[in-house]
Amino acid sequence: MISLEIFQQLAQSTNDVIVVTAATPLGPPGPIIVYVNPAFTALTGYAADEVIGRSTRLLNGPKTDPQTVAAVRAAMESQRPIRVELLNYRRDGEEFWIDTNIVPLRDAHGRVTHFATISRDLTATKQLQQELQLMASTDPLTGLLNRRRFLERAESEFLRSQRYQHELAVVMLDIDHFKAINDTHGHFAGDQVLIAMSRATANLLRSTDILARWGGEEFVILMPETPLTGAVILAERLRKLLACVIVNTASGSIRFTVSAGIAARSGLDADITDVMQRADSALYTAKHHGRNCVQALAAEGNSVSNASENTPRTDRQEKDVYSVRDATDSRPGNLTHRIVRSSH
Repeated sequence: MISLEIFQQLAQSTNDVIVVTAATPLGPPGPIIVYVNPAFTALTGYAADEVIGRSTRLLNGPKTDPQTVAAVRAAMESQRPIRVELLNYRRDGEEFWIDTNIVPLRDAHGRVTHFATISRDLTATKQLQQELQLMASTDPLTGLLNRRRFLERAESEFLRSQRYQHELAVVMLDIDHFKAINDTHGHFAGDQVLIAMSRATANLLRSTDILARWGGEEFVILMPETPLTGAVILAERLRKLLACVIVNTASGSIRFTVSAGIAARSGLDADITDVMQRADSALYTAKHHGRNCVQALAAEGNSVSNASENTPRTDRQEKDVYSVRDATDSRPGNLTHRIVRSSH
């Protein structure tokens, strides 16, 4: 067995954080700190004389996982070692992560008299993991969800709406004549337009809506608890809003418009892809009806329409086409929306 002097030399010189607490009490006001090494002060900002005699709970904060804390408490009560990752807080309130091992210390008679906690700073590793997760799930230009992450969340929402028979709609958006913007103003200006559209769109949506960059100049919105007509009204509001956005770039001011295609979940849809294919067909219709407009496809009865560019209109399944027309209210300055439904 090493002497106390040798232990202190090791503890004082290691880069790992060492905390020793009394075996009892484990509940408040415990566990009581009886020793910390210099690495503890370097990591937490607390001097030894500030924490000795106080509980290790002083390091916990709002985001400290209560389940992890409970697991530590259970291990200590059963006098067994445990290893966990835990979010704690420095003296200045800054968060830090630790990989921590807690082991019981026994006397010559085998009785547990103390617990030793040996921890290593994981903050940089956790931050890197979060950055990698963010890169894997978001579009680097706009900060919106990317296609893969959107499909994961959209499929989950689809299954939920299917299970509980809730409504769900998808809106596909495409910036009109975006190639001309790039050709005229340059790709950097085009990127600024994409960012401006992203921000303006996000500001109009509810917290429950899911917005993503689908690819290029195309965006997609998933709207839980929303019928087709509600999505049409939202898309028309968004179309008008974006038409008023002015993007100031080095090559001059840019204004742009969007086209929108909309579809809602039907009872025959197998997955979210079926809904998105109808929304994409509606977007295709909008692009070929002069752009800067909103079109929606609804399944008719028990049939699901799958419009195709190469399928003659007369041979397509019957579907409802919803478009939005402006209708001026009798009161000055008021503009209302009239949703027009027609069978094709």
